[in-house]
Amino acid sequence: MDQSRSPSLVGLIVTVVFLVVALVYIFVSINTQDPLWFISAFSERPVQIVINCYGNQTILRPEDSRYEELVAKINEILSGRKYWDSLSLSDETYTEYLDSPEMMILELFYAPRVRIHSSYKYFSDLDSIIIPLDGRHAKTNAIFGRRNDKNTAGSLHFDHVPEILQLIELQGICNKP
Repeated sequence: MDQSRSPSLVGLIVTVVFLVVALVYIFVSINTQDPLWFISAFSERPVQIVINCYGNQTILRPEDSRYEELVAKINEILSGRKYWDSLSLSDETYTEYLDSPEMMILELFYAPRVRIHSSYKYFSDLDSIIIPLDGRHAKTNAIFGRRNDKNTAGSLHFDHVPEILQLIELQGICNKP
C-alpha cells in the first residue's frame, strides 16, 4: 500500500512563511552585522558615568551610592523602543557639551565596548554613549555614540529620556541653575 503524502496547501504556506522569515532575519543580520539585532534588552554597566552639569562635572563609579539606580534607569530606557535618525553629533558640539554653562549631558564609558542591538547597523563597538539632558539636542531624546574618541554616525531616539533628568535632579547630582 502506497502511503506517500500528497502536497498540501497548508504545508506550502508554512514553508513559504518560514522561508520569508528566515530571509528577512538573514538580510537584517547581514545589514546590521549583528545576529542579535532583534534583542531590545540592554544591561551593560558603564565603568563610569560623567555628568557635565552646566559647566561642572560629576563622576559616578560603581561604588557610588547613586550609580546603581541611575544605571538601572538608563538601561531600562536603552532597552525600550528606539529609532535611528541621521542627526549626528559634531566634534564642536561634543566639545561644547563638556563645559557649557547652558547644557547638561550624561556620558557613559564602557570597557569592554558595547552594542545597542537594533535593526540599524549603527551603535556597535561603542566605548561611550552620550545623552543630552538639557540644551542642544535634548528635546529630541537623542542618544549619541562614540568610538575611539570619534562620534558615530546618526543617533538613536528613545521615548523616555527625560526620566533620566528627573532622576539626576532627584538624587541631587545636578540641578538647573
